[in-house]
Amino acid sequence: MNTNTVNKNTFNLVKNKNLFDIAKTRILSGHNGNSIVIPHVCNNVNAFGAGFAGQIAYLYPQVKANFHLLGNKSKLGHTQFIVAETDTKYKHQMIFANMIAQNKLISPSNTRPLNYGALVYAMSQVRNYIKDLEKNIESKKIEIHAPKFGSGLAGGNWSFIADLIDDIWNDIPVFIYTYK
Repeated sequence: MNTNTVNKNTFNLVKNKNLFDIAKTRILSGHNGNSIVIPHVCNNVNAFGAGFAGQIAYLYPQVKANFHLLGNKSKLGHTQFIVAETDTKYKHQMIFANMIAQNKLISPSNTRPLNYGALVYAMSQVRNYIKDLEKNIESKKIEIHAPKFGSGLAGGNWSFIADLIDDIWNDIPVFIYTYK
């Protein structure tokens, strides 16, 4: 995997690679594999079909279906974890983290639906989930693979979100994917 570290950030920036292909390869790499957590930002209005969520819905419809089970009960700051794939021999998993941190949808009157407080809370839940998972699996190898979440349709400031990644996930291997 061709990665390079961003100037001051501790995560790996992966350019023009398919996150889903790499994550699947990682969980299916035998004893050298890892479990992968894929966090992304979701809204609190039961919409799941645009941007990165649209790609997830196409490839892993069970993630979308589980999100819709929350319905209007989805609250800002909540994170829903869904296991999408599991390696049968080594038990490495691909786990999606639906971080509900977007208040409604982007519109002319709502140019930054991302709620930073909810994002911090959701990201902390991802960290706690990974730390609990590390206690309960033999390999203890878990990575985060994510898009530049919160900065697209959610309207957040990527530089600030990158600092949050450094602060909250500083001791977890993190790979952030950028696309053309």
